[in-house]
Amino acid sequence: MAAFLHADDIASFPRKQALAADPASSLLVADRFDQPVQNRLGGYRCTFQRSPSFASALRVSDPRRGDSGHSMRIKATKADAGFCGYWIHFFDMHALKPTYFDARAYTHLSFWVRGERGGESFNIRLSDENWIAKEDSELLGPVDQFLDGGVTQAWQEVIVPLRSTHIDCSHFAGLTLEFATVGEFTVHVEDVAFKSNVDQMIPASTATKPQPQRPQPTAPPRTLWLWSTQTLLGSTQRWHELFDFCKAHNVGQIWLQLPYKVERTEPSKVSATAPEASPSDRITVLMKPELRSFIAKAHSQNIRIHALDGAPEHCLTQNHDIPLGVVDAVLQFNSRANEQEKFDGVHFDNEPYLLLGWHSPSRREQILREYLELNAECQRRVREGSNMQFGVDIPFWWQATDKNTGESNAAVEFNGVRKAASFHCIDMLDNVGVMNYRDRADGADGIIAHGRALMEYGQRQRGASIFMGVETFREVDRPVWFLVGLPREKFQRALTLTPLLADQSLIEGHRVRTMDDGENIHVGIEIAHALSDQQRAAAERSLRLLASQFYWLMDDAEKEKSRRAKAESMIDSDAQWRTFARRDLAEDGETPRMRGFVTKSVMPSKVTFADNSIVDFDEQTSAAENYFRDFECFGGLAIHFYETYRSLCETPSADKVTAKTKTGN
Repeated sequence: MAAFLHADDIASFPRKQALAADPASSLLVADRFDQPVQNRLGGYRCTFQRSPSFASALRVSDPRRGDSGHSMRIKATKADAGFCGYWIHFFDMHALKPTYFDARAYTHLSFWVRGERGGESFNIRLSDENWIAKEDSELLGPVDQFLDGGVTQAWQEVIVPLRSTHIDCSHFAGLTLEFATVGEFTVHVEDVAFKSNVDQMIPASTATKPQPQRPQPTAPPRTLWLWSTQTLLGSTQRWHELFDFCKAHNVGQIWLQLPYKVERTEPSKVSATAPEASPSDRITVLMKPELRSFIAKAHSQNIRIHALDGAPEHCLTQNHDIPLGVVDAVLQFNSRANEQEKFDGVHFDNEPYLLLGWHSPSRREQILREYLELNAECQRRVREGSNMQFGVDIPFWWQATDKNTGESNAAVEFNGVRKAASFHCIDMLDNVGVMNYRDRADGADGIIAHGRALMEYGQRQRGASIFMGVETFREVDRPVWFLVGLPREKFQRALTLTPLLADQSLIEGHRVRTMDDGENIHVGIEIAHALSDQQRAAAERSLRLLASQFYWLMDDAEKEKSRRAKAESMIDSDAQWRTFARRDLAEDGETPRMRGFVTKSVMPSKVTFADNSIVDFDEQTSAAENYFRDFECFGGLAIHFYETYRSLCETPSADKVTAKTKTGN
């Protein structure tokens, strides 16, 4: 019988235990912003915004009230449209059963504030359990109402009476600062507290008695993903530009796309579970002389080079021959190279969640099991045949709880233990690159919050080195043509009955996309912005192939119309989608007319630093590195990818749009 490790036991690492109110105390300091993620009551903090307004927040050590600690710097740009602000919770919103703070022993909530220029304006709002359920809060009024003379450049205490509100203080939830006046504002907030004696002063943070200092670890050199290998290798001038860039930006490692071709002479039989079933010489490395010279030059610059490759379909047993062949080809390449010309590792970016079958829990587990079998075999070959390292990329969200199953998003039994695939990878591999794609370090939706459970697990297990990846690439908006989908259970049944379709991320060259509106799953394909007749015919063929697998489960027309309306409603409120237009798939004699719609897939700004200035990038990533560097398992920051990061570095901050469009929370 498998050993079980419940996802919530791990996903909660290292959540703070909520501090209970002390009836005998007239003061409870709930948040001094000493920790980057949760406060003393277990509450998270985060900005909120809707474009074109936006907000950002970061803990800083200057300015601050005392001679130690941090304040929270909040920057807000309120446009004519949209909204923005910052909230602080006093309960753990990720707990299975959240426990709200009982504030009945206190008469006031207070916090300290100072402005960058003075005159900053924001509204104060409070929430309880009922307001949280509505994703809203009670408006109390502008800060000037609670602070004579308003915000200035000096620290001042804001006192908010609790008993004159409609808030249920027995289930107190949060404080919200809403920037409702058009303009740009920067304020610092510190020492959020509950009081029963309004005159009791909150002491400023003071430095404790100096202790012997242990050497503070420095952040490791950074890593770059680099995909355009053949273009790079074709010009030694580009080599020099790359190496100069790496030196200037503390880059000590490159995950370099391996140029190769696949030579298929017979049906594939090799897999991670049958690794010797066929020859391993089916992968031919291209540009070998250039690669050897490039690697030697990189090593002379103290830069390690790992061979990079990946595709979702590679995760599946029937396609293991390609990644295993890549590993063998790199081992063979190294066996025929001088020491300075050898690769330092192999790194795979396979992303199994892009396969359509991911949306079926049973098929998802099988996909993950085959994915882990592949990783284990690759790691075995690398360890037994070289001094190289082997690693893979994983998303930050695999160990979070799936609300539909109650387990982690990537729960799988492997080697007799059931836990998230991310933890299995940390257990058995040399390194993992976490695609921790957020453009904020602090907050409930920040780099630190999303990465700390993995770092804590890695520290406990003493497993893989963990690289925290950030994004600098901006995907263009992509039209997606969807067929009206099915209720979740019917869709999962269809995937079970059509395994060949479940194993695809592409159909006739079109990327398969899904949309989950909370009740139904819609499936479609990415298409060009303006379809030629030939492109439209190709898109219709791909959609008919999808339709042939699903249409027999469709309900009557009225239910289909209702599901399309549900999708339209979700698109209106979801930052990942924009615009909605009905577009049906005409009947062709084999499949009936299928209702459909076209929308645009949008990359939320919070996912990438592409719209940020290099000053902001450096500030946010340095804050994340400062937190993660205390973990021995921290391998360093990884940046996706070279060309877009270089563009970010070379674009003057003044040229960046100051009111960058923010989407999502």
